Amino acid sequence: MEDKQKESMEENNGEEGLLYNYNRELFYGFDKDRKFVRKSHFQIDANQIIIKQSWDAAEERLEAVKEKVLSGKLSTIAFFMEKNLMEVPMLADYMEIWKWKVRRHLTPKGFAALKPEMLQKYADVFGISTEELKNPDYSKHQYQNTTA
Repeated sequence: MEDKQKESMEENNGEEGLLYNYNRELFYGFDKDRKFVRKSHFQIDANQIIIKQSWDAAEERLEAVKEKVLSGKLSTIAFFMEKNLMEVPMLADYMEIWKWKVRRHLTPKGFAALKPEMLQKYADVFGISTEELKNPDYSKHQYQNTTA
């Protein structure tokens, strides 16, 4: 019984201080009886720091795009594109249109000229309604706080 408790403690060792406890890696190895086993562990500290820095940078980019949308320099498509971690080529592929058209739709003037069918297509790609695409609730569309 003590062996099982000790193994359980070893498996959970260090999990309390993790930044992200949803991101696991699968490791293969041998147990004490020399049997092949698979174990799922949280990422090592160095990877945890890299993940946190990446999400912090993504949040900063999203905030910068939001400010440009609110100041009238970009359309809401730019915000949702950044929110979904997309770039113009990827969005153009999903939309099945040319990249230059996506770039035009990123401007407020180009966005205003969009037909309802195209707005619906963008909304479908982003997984939102056309009303949300036109008038986003920015507080609802922030990255989730993924810290433990």
